[in-house]
Amino acid sequence: MYPSVVRLPFHLTGQQNVVYGADDDIDDVLDKQFVSSSMFLAWMACNEHNKEARKLSHVEFPTKFIWKLKDRCWKPRKIRKSIGRIHAVSPNLGEAYFLKIILNKVKGPKSFEDVRTVNGHEYATFREACYALELLEDDRENIDAIEEARDSGSGYYLLLFTNSICNYEKVE
Repeated sequence: MYPSVVRLPFHLTGQQNVVYGADDDIDDVLDKQFVSSSMFLAWMACNEHNKEARKLSHVEFPTKFIWKLKDRCWKPRKIRKSIGRIHAVSPNLGEAYFLKIILNKVKGPKSFEDVRTVNGHEYATFREACYALELLEDDRENIDAIEEARDSGSGYYLLLFTNSICNYEKVE
């Protein structure tokens, strides 16, 4: 089918998948090139030396670049185009979930630190970077309103108020 869809794996720092057989020697496995050069890490490496690559998010990357498995690197695409898709991640996975959200927006990072950097400030977590990029809504306003209503509202008002928040309606 055209365009083809490229599944774009990603991982947290040092957590790339490694596939090996039960009889493989672990030292031999760790010395192989694929351990230190995942598709995701190669994307960031390509951003280091290719100015055009830095204009694309991880999801947009397959539209202009193709993954060369044999060489374990991204090369500029000459014909056709593909669509990139990042696999679904449960919010229960914490930082991996927030990394996935950022990867749909951030362009040209050369490292995990670059992914967490927003307007020149490096955040400690991907979650914090998501909030800085305004990719997540902050519930602070609702929490403050609930605490205020708790202290001054009647039981009936609290019932109506919490119902309206749950339905995303504004209470006057």
